Parts: sequence; C-alpha cells; structure tokens
Amino acid sequence: MKTQTQKNNVVAVGKTIKGTTFVGTTYRNAQGELSKQLIVSGISYENCLMNDFNSLQANQSTIFEKLEKTYSIDLISLAYNNLYSSLEKRLSNPETKAKLLAEKDSTIVRSQAQIEAYTHLAKGIKVHNETNEIHVFGLCVKKTVLEAVEYKETKSKELTIVQNKIKKLCDFKQTKYKTFIFQQGEFKMKGITL
Repeated sequence: MKTQTQKNNVVAVGKTIKGTTFVGTTYRNAQGELSKQLIVSGISYENCLMNDFNSLQANQSTIFEKLEKTYSIDLISLAYNNLYSSLEKRLSNPETKAKLLAEKDSTIVRSQAQIEAYTHLAKGIKVHNETNEIHVFGLCVKKTVLEAVEYKETKSKELTIVQNKIKKLCDFKQTKYKTFIFQQGEFKMKGITL
C-alpha cells in the first residue's frame, strides 16, 4: 500500500466482514512471480490446523501404504510423528501452551513470536508491528499465474520431503493458507478494489 488512505480503506472494508469473504488479488511475490489469486479471508487458522490434525489421523494407514514403497518405515514414522506433535502442540489449550513456552519448546516459541509480531485489525487483516505493512491472509482457493518465474531448486532433507508428501496426501489446509503483503499489488474485497 502506498498511502495511508489505502491502508485505512483496507481496514475499513475488513471491519465490515462478519463471517468470511472472498478476496481477489493481483500479486507479485518476492521472487517476481505475478499471479491472480482468490482467497477466502476470515477463516480461522486454528480450524485449518484442526482439519489437518483430523486428516492426519484418519489417513495414517494410507500414508504408510503409499510411502513405504519409496521410504523406510522409520523415516515415515519420524515424519508422521513430527507433524502429529507439531499440530498437537499448536492445538493445545492455553495452559499447555504456556507450559511449553516456559520450557522453550521450539514449535510454541515460533508460534508465539508470530503472534507477537502482528496487531490484528479485522478478520483476515493484520499489520506488522515493525514494518507497518498490511497483511491480508486466508485460504487460497484459486491461483492463476500471469508471469511465471523459474524458482531455484531447493535441496530439502529427506525427512522434509516425506513430511511434505504426507501433507499433500492429507490435503493439509495450512499449506493453502496464504498471507499477502500489499505494497506490490491491488486486491478486491467485498466488491471494492483497493
């Protein structure tokens, strides 16, 4: 967003959201890719995590059946348990999270740092406390690439590869939960272009 007026418009429109709303954006990411994306804003991230946790549990046997053709049972078990533990911690009650935070649990420490980095202005809209940038976030339902870029190949550890395959097999919602920083694009919310 280039002006304070535009930021104020984002917040004003965002505050009218009672449930969820579709947000359309033309967005250029940090790597230079330009795309049109449609997200559902106002969806609870915790609900996405709960959906992922339930899917992980429901698909446990399918995960092992499909992945054991390529990977060892020990590696699949480690990947599964890492995902399970992370989701379980992030979905725990406030008392458990406080205890884990006091114990410097890395999952909860990272989660808490994310919470403290932003001030929530309205459903699906937050501002970064240091940069003052407006972030609109929600569940991505459609993406159309307008200008493609060649992404560098990432060399992930085998454990990370297996964890990503598990997320894909379980259709994790958290992987589709996107945040857009609006300095480089425009978006439509509730029929208003901002």
